Amino acid sequence: MKLMVISDAHGNFDALEAACNGEKYDKLIFLGDAVDYGPDPGQVLDFLKSNSDANIMGNHDNSVLTGSSCNCSFDMLELSDYTRENISMKLLGKNDLDFLKTFKLNMDIEIDGKRFYMAHASPYNNLDGYLFANEAEKVFRDKQFFDGHDYILIGHTHFMMLYRNKIINPGSVGQPRDFTGKPSYVIIDTDDSSIAFKRVKYNSEKMLEKLRPLMHDDILYNKLKKYYI
Repeated sequence: MKLMVISDAHGNFDALEAACNGEKYDKLIFLGDAVDYGPDPGQVLDFLKSNSDANIMGNHDNSVLTGSSCNCSFDMLELSDYTRENISMKLLGKNDLDFLKTFKLNMDIEIDGKRFYMAHASPYNNLDGYLFANEAEKVFRDKQFFDGHDYILIGHTHFMMLYRNKIINPGSVGQPRDFTGKPSYVIIDTDDSSIAFKRVKYNSEKMLEKLRPLMHDDILYNKLKKYYI
């Protein structure tokens, strides 16, 4: 069975569509942050409602639902707050928010004989943690996760990571932050236990044409634009 694992779509439907429509998979797993930054949060949610087999709550999803801070990194906080107020909260309707409420804080499930733990950020802090190498090693050595799970899936950092063939971060399908402009995702094949990181090209100019009129602050728009070109 081929599992397509994506994370951090952030309202970028054009990138999400290009990645998912260009890939063959049996199940789709979304690790959180459907909203904020991009111009199409509603379309992203519609796509996930129709196509995703598992949806995890991200810190931005939670902020849209609760009004609390997303607690994201300092350099992204102003962009996050601005796009949430001026895009996400203006474009999303009741049905969108009701669907967001179905997202899980974490999931511990078995798929095709393999056991998965899924969270947006970290097994120790599902919404707000940052799982880089030091904490990844801590998780890897934790018997709760090492003995009980074949794979631990997390997102949030917007950077791809594979740690000891067990801890997997697909990067971001909507806003990669390594300045390649190419959305990233992971294919896990449960038949042969292979893990393949992939990237895809998409029409970022089309997305930016939709984003521009929604942002009335030129400085913030140009700051956000650099993640898509």
